[in-house]
Amino acid sequence: MRRVISLAALAALAALAACTSTGGTRRVGLVDSVVTDTSDSRGRLERELQDEVRSSYTKLSLDAAAAAAAIDPSVGLVAIGVGPSDVSVGLGPGTRWPVTTVDFRPIEIVSRALEVHLSADETVGWSFDVATLELPVCGRTATIPLRIFQVYVRDSERWSLVTEHLAYPQAMGRWLDAAVGPDGTRMPEAIERQPEAQAARAAIAEAIAPDGDRTIWDAAPEALAVWPDATQVLRGGATRTGPTLAASLDASTVSLDGVRIGLGPGRAVAIASATLAARTERGAGDPVELRFRATFVVEHAVDGAWRVRAAMVSVPVTAGALVGRTVGVTAGPPTGGNVTTTCR
Repeated sequence: MRRVISLAALAALAALAACTSTGGTRRVGLVDSVVTDTSDSRGRLERELQDEVRSSYTKLSLDAAAAAAAIDPSVGLVAIGVGPSDVSVGLGPGTRWPVTTVDFRPIEIVSRALEVHLSADETVGWSFDVATLELPVCGRTATIPLRIFQVYVRDSERWSLVTEHLAYPQAMGRWLDAAVGPDGTRMPEAIERQPEAQAARAAIAEAIAPDGDRTIWDAAPEALAVWPDATQVLRGGATRTGPTLAASLDASTVSLDGVRIGLGPGRAVAIASATLAARTERGAGDPVELRFRATFVVEHAVDGAWRVRAAMVSVPVTAGALVGRTVGVTAGPPTGGNVTTTCR
């Protein structure tokens, strides 16, 4: 919250200075006057969150200390990147973006469709963005599309990022046909030791189960479920009536394969990062076991049920494959975040 010093406080400062200059010892108490706008507090918080999200895109890493102060430090910051091994817990990721420079010229991150939402108690906020990494390649601009899902906690009058999930949307039919087994790092388990966290875990397990109760998903207009396929973004009531995660993956089973759950300040919101295990019948031969990455926001509703307000699920892709698909043959695989190009 922004603070300004009132005219009365300035006068008190002047009085204090006068006393000091004449050798007086009387102490003068200073009181900040806080400018508040109570007419649209929720809108103000959403605007502040939008600014915080866009500002975060300019940072090469994330603040793990701020996350540990805003959420149970045993859970701490969770960052899921694009690559198979890009899962970081408790520490800022060593590499945040799949590409940071092209021929040592910096890239740009451009927000294309940012949306932000708040919990009912306004202590937790989350964002979903369809963004692009813009790469200067041989006199033109190449783009890498990314989905960015972030979760923030309101801490000491500021928004602190506690979870980030980056994903490259892919056509799942082709990906499933080529899959041969679990890909990517498993999420280390850590669940806040509160009954609310266990209730949220049960809600998530129900939400992803192929035969789960679909009313566990929120049906409000801002409800969101983002599946790995580029075309599958469910909103509002579609989170209950659209394709389930299992259906989108042709999976017979989907379950939690490692989860971290922290609670917001009021314990009414759970923030979960997870890897999921799925069994699919796609392709020839025996069924294939697969691994996906996911982020969930689960809230305790007024009727006493825990419901999933928002979720994003993704599959990993190597930085080399990502650059090859989007930039073309003029670029080599990234080394330390830098892409080297060969221009003709």
